[in-house]
Amino acid sequence: MLTLIDLPFSVSPVISGLIYVLLFGAQDWLWPWLYEHDIKILFAVPGIVLATIFVTFPFVARELIPLMQSQGSEEEEAALVLGASGFKTFWFVTLPNIKWGLLYGVILCNARAMGEFGAVSVVSGHILGETNTIPLQVEILYNEYNFAAAFAVASLLALLALVTLALKSLIEWRLADTDTGAEQFQERQS
Repeated sequence: MLTLIDLPFSVSPVISGLIYVLLFGAQDWLWPWLYEHDIKILFAVPGIVLATIFVTFPFVARELIPLMQSQGSEEEEAALVLGASGFKTFWFVTLPNIKWGLLYGVILCNARAMGEFGAVSVVSGHILGETNTIPLQVEILYNEYNFAAAFAVASLLALLALVTLALKSLIEWRLADTDTGAEQFQERQS
């Protein structure tokens, strides 16, 4: 399972975009069904979302798997034995225990998604106003020799990266603070 989670790290994003083109393109066996039901994946927002999820998913998984393994499953098992439903167990037991790790993974995922160029470039079709992302807009402006606008949009992306970095640092500080509080509590109990 870990090998499948790490697959996006070992495959070029352009290749993953090409795989989506091969899966959902006009020459694939899915195309007649998609066309019949008027479902657009390539050159539309769903293609961009799928490509971005494929590239960024490992960041969330890589944060949550070790965290959940270290916490164990005793609390979830106790909640289930006491009659809690699966949803209530997740919402009231699991989620509070993993919320900071999940938030940290989502922030890393967001940072990667903001700058994604390869896979999105392949599946987006560069349709102005519909399937443009910030990195694609920088490329378009640069290719049109509009360097000032390209620099302005790239600066906006850099500003978003700094905000993401600040959020990441805040979450790391909060995680360290939570771990210290838990350690102090355990010392007082013994």
